[in-house]
Amino acid sequence: MTELLSTEKQAVILNAARRRFAYYGFSKVTMDEIAADVGMGKTSLYYYFPTKESLFQEVVKQEKSQFFDDINSMVAEKITPCEMLRKYAAKRIEHFRNLANLRALGLQQHGEMKSWSLGLYEDFQNQEVKALMQILQIGKKSGDFVVSNLQQSAEVIMQMLYGPRSWVLHKVQLNLDDEETFRLIEQATKEIVEIILNGIKKRK
Repeated sequence: MTELLSTEKQAVILNAARRRFAYYGFSKVTMDEIAADVGMGKTSLYYYFPTKESLFQEVVKQEKSQFFDDINSMVAEKITPCEMLRKYAAKRIEHFRNLANLRALGLQQHGEMKSWSLGLYEDFQNQEVKALMQILQIGKKSGDFVVSNLQQSAEVIMQMLYGPRSWVLHKVQLNLDDEETFRLIEQATKEIVEIILNGIKKRK
């Protein structure tokens, strides 16, 4: 029972922290505020998370875990491989938007946090490649996709899907949490997915 209560309290803390980080950004949030949000003393909060950085890291890890849980659920759905790829692209935009709202990029300048962020980024990319390989394998098996090298194709698609974010931000020079910026990123990503699925060579 004690372990269950501890897990539930941890979930309450993470939800409160996520809301704070999303609204105010990492640097402006204090552990006192998060403790007050969940109705506990700061000393008790430190029992679950010894630092604000460790709390933030756990929030981001949960976002990543939820993303891949959603992808695994999607792959199990009765939908075509083409629709899987479209839904995958849409879900990753939503995921990166959540990270932007948590102001994750602003933490990459600090030594220890920079190292942690890079590690998380690399791990995320590895999991992305595996997820895309799974979708490509399903499409290959069904005859919808022609793929000779699953890993290479998955890595190329992943890099293509990263493109719109960098291109749009450079073009419009807006913040990541700007509505118009994300609308442009979503539109560009959809175009890329259709090019991947259909190609640009005219069929005879």
